[in-house]
Amino acid sequence: MTASKAKPQGEPTPVFGLTRARLRPIVENIAGEPLARFDVRIEHQVQGHYGYGAEKLIPTFTYTTRSGRTGRQVVFVKWFGEPGPREAHHYAWLAKHQAPIPRMYGALTGPGQREMIVLEYLQRIEDLHPFHRFMNDAARFPQFLALAAHFNAIRPSDERAAQLPRRDVAARLTGALPALERIWAHACKGELGEAMARLCSSRRDKLSQVRRMAQRLAEPIARMQTGLAHNDFYPDSAGRRRQTGELLAVDLESVGLAPRFYDAARWLGAPDGVQPRCRPRRELARYYLQQYARWGGRAVPMGQFLAEARILWTAQTLEMLWFSLRRALDGEVDWTEDRAEGRRVYRQNLHEKLTGLLDQARRQS
Repeated sequence: MTASKAKPQGEPTPVFGLTRARLRPIVENIAGEPLARFDVRIEHQVQGHYGYGAEKLIPTFTYTTRSGRTGRQVVFVKWFGEPGPREAHHYAWLAKHQAPIPRMYGALTGPGQREMIVLEYLQRIEDLHPFHRFMNDAARFPQFLALAAHFNAIRPSDERAAQLPRRDVAARLTGALPALERIWAHACKGELGEAMARLCSSRRDKLSQVRRMAQRLAEPIARMQTGLAHNDFYPDSAGRRRQTGELLAVDLESVGLAPRFYDAARWLGAPDGVQPRCRPRRELARYYLQQYARWGGRAVPMGQFLAEARILWTAQTLEMLWFSLRRALDGEVDWTEDRAEGRRVYRQNLHEKLTGLLDQARRQS
């Protein structure tokens, strides 16, 4: 392999126009020693879920070190849309705790004080959407839960915990109540399909019960122990290390303190009838808790875990109703260009979630 001859350090590169001088320390970190020269090209395109908060590139660096060694490295570059610290500080801290995350080769600040990070290039998880397909994958879904358990078991020091944001679940629940009203209005007009129209028109009196249930959730959530949470733990936020196949967590912008099982609750909180999975809920919960304990998490009785997960799943479902409603109306999803299919899947999803909420409200009334 032969890298190109040395080029002017002030020359802009395809990596968002950064100069070679700004990229050089990052490439030297990749190489592990001082460079004689390097080159950069864009040979790969970002595939799949692009995300909403950053621009992304997949550059390929080729280099020659001063000792004469040559190398080639494909990386993932993420340039955030908003100014200020985003993910670099989380990657740096978590790497010290052997967290299951990709390597960060470097970080810098671009124009507008927007953070840019250069990461190990992972293999994305294929066939993610709709999520129920992934949840019924008997090989990959338990691996995904094990990743969550490993991440959640990491214990921040008191000093670090004081620096982390805390997720205010109660405040988010208050903001979710208007979405319930909009869902009922759209459903009763027939704008969310026949099944939703039947559900909401026949149970209009239950809307107030769901409201009261949402208001009661704040107290038990406030009593839950807190822990480290990814807070945006979806299959889109994971990828595989290309050399080993190890599953790793990415998209760390929302990392902070939350009820300790907040990440797991999204996937293990609902009853099997509401959220079908590859294996029974209790069996998967036992596996998660085993992995949680393996990585240093405190032992938790199964009944307590299931109860906390159910409460948190209810809160998360209410919290995300606005998003499900939007997709049920416009069908704009990133796993198919067929909007009718997007609407169909999200209307079904909304029906399942609302049925679960109504049944839970009925039992508590």
